[in-house]
Order: sequence, then C-alpha cells, then structure tokens
Amino acid sequence: MCPKISVSLPQEILQELDKAAVESQISRSALIARALKRHFEEKKKRQLAAAASIDRFREKYGGWDGTAEVLKWRDRQ
Repeated sequence: MCPKISVSLPQEILQELDKAAVESQISRSALIARALKRHFEEKKKRQLAAAASIDRFREKYGGWDGTAEVLKWRDRQ
C-alpha cells in the first residue's frame, strides 16, 4: 500500500487532471504519480547533461575552480 497525501489544487488544474485521467483511463493518483516520475526523470537528465557539459569544459580548458571564480567576481563589487 502506498502512503497517502493531501494536495490542494486550483479548480482549473483539478478539472484538467480529471479530464486527463478519464482520457487515460487511470486514476488521479496514477496520473499524478506518472507526471511526477517523468518530472524527476527529466530533472535528472538535465543535471547529467549539465555535469557532462562542465566535464567537457574542463577537458577543453583545463581545471577550473568555479567557487574561486565566483568569489573573485563577488569581491570586485
């Protein structure tokens, strides 16, 4: 059994949720769970892509201390 939570939604979102659940022939809960799972998967993909981009930058330009760079710019103010 899954834990239960209570969520407040604006009326227009609840109406869209109900319509999508009927169209998909699944419950509200199942639709929300799918949407959240997809959201977290996409977030993870973006994080991995950002990390890969940073790795490519480091390979191309050598080591780079982002924290030191931010502090340097901050201290110029």
